[in-house]
Amino acid sequence: MHVVIIGAGPAGLSVAETLRQHDRVMAITMLSAEPFPPYAPPAMADYFLTGRDETLFWKGRDICDRLAVDFRSGVRAQAMHPDARQVMLEDNAVIQYDRLVIASGSRLYAPVEGQTLPGVYNFKSLSAATELIDQVRQGKVRKALIVGAGFIGMEIALLLRELGVAVTMVEMLDRVMPRMLDSETAAMALKAMQARGVDVRLNTKAVAFTGKRKATGVQLESGKVLKAEAYIAATGVKPNVEFLDGSGIDLGWGVRVDDHLRANVPGVFAVGDVAETRDRMTGERYVHAIFPNAVAQGQIAAENLLGFDTVYEGAESMNSLKHLGLPIMAVGAMTGQEELRWRQGDALRKVFLDNGHIVGFRLVGDIRAGGVYRSLMLRKTDVSAFKRHLLDPRFGVGRFMLSAADVSGFA
Repeated sequence: MHVVIIGAGPAGLSVAETLRQHDRVMAITMLSAEPFPPYAPPAMADYFLTGRDETLFWKGRDICDRLAVDFRSGVRAQAMHPDARQVMLEDNAVIQYDRLVIASGSRLYAPVEGQTLPGVYNFKSLSAATELIDQVRQGKVRKALIVGAGFIGMEIALLLRELGVAVTMVEMLDRVMPRMLDSETAAMALKAMQARGVDVRLNTKAVAFTGKRKATGVQLESGKVLKAEAYIAATGVKPNVEFLDGSGIDLGWGVRVDDHLRANVPGVFAVGDVAETRDRMTGERYVHAIFPNAVAQGQIAAENLLGFDTVYEGAESMNSLKHLGLPIMAVGAMTGQEELRWRQGDALRKVFLDNGHIVGFRLVGDIRAGGVYRSLMLRKTDVSAFKRHLLDPRFGVGRFMLSAADVSGFA
């Protein structure tokens, strides 16, 4: 059997590793549009700040050799023909497959005119990010403008500030990280961003990147045009699915998959930032573009590809800001029937409950117990018996240690 994996990010590599754990001779071909070994996009900021690549190439630069994977870098899929089980490349070469895994990832974007102009950088791509950082280090970029104040936009802004770039962010909504943070938590993140020298402009809508051959500005809804030397579209991520047009693959925002991560045509799976899956807590379907989901999906798709019957329980909504100087962890829903809250200065703990079950939490300043909260949330444990202890940072440790059989210590 010949398995072709389109994409060499965490999801695609997870597929290859899992396949090799079960089959040492299967033919595996992995395609990457970038001229690099498989890398972890979340580690790019640390790589550019420190120069160390251990976390960027977290499995080693030689991982594909060690897995006996036919790795083809700098190769982009142009089309897919499920009936013939073929993938066509940009140079019109054709690759035959028995099973196909779509792990083509995503890119940063903003739904405004001109987002594809040169000079608008995609910081989900190591190639594009390297080009921008090289421009910064050569002194050619001293001012950057970021459209969108979501999680990735915040991380990029902090990286650029560390490199000495003046950064302006425009966000159309009334708070930073609006999809992940409630108003109170977002206000704390905003204060920390401003303390780091980032000019954040809320309630400010961008309508277009201006310019003909290259981006030269960002036009606001007010008519004002903001200028910089580099621009980043970061209101969200967009799955790389254009090459699937006309293939018969069922597309929504990403590739729609079932609870085994199969697409709607035989022999095809989708994983990672390109897969439209169900949320583990809410059941709602959307693309959950974070590293842990990508790795887990790769493992499960590989098992099902091999003939196992492994059900995917759903993706998680989870993020943490690492470079803000103020730790923030956001998991699950940001509202609930009941809110448990504690705040002291720059430390905030919020746990949201529905019918005695944790459905989400937000931690600022002190993220201890986050792992315990997450475990209880995913296990759908009724915490009613000890909920008054949940806000203690020591919860889950010592006398706050959980026991499935005995919660008398919480009385």
